[in-house]
Amino acid sequence: MMTSKLKKSLRQIPRADLIRINQVLKKMQSRSLELKKIKKLEGYEDIYRTRVGRYRIIYFDDGDRIIIKAIRKRDESTYGNI
Repeated sequence: MMTSKLKKSLRQIPRADLIRINQVLKKMQSRSLELKKIKKLEGYEDIYRTRVGRYRIIYFDDGDRIIIKAIRKRDESTYGNI
């Protein structure tokens, strides 16, 4: 599940990166993403991130559903304001 704000931000990601991100999102949806690619964010309950090149997919997982919180290019502010 993605918010409209998140969908709008996806338009600014280069096509080649977006293709790779979409592949990872499909794996997340089917729960077939390798566990070694998933990291729990410290200080947050049930919020995780996975890396896709220079981008980070930050999401909430309650076991039944995955809610994408943000897809951001990795920099100093990547994990701020989640």
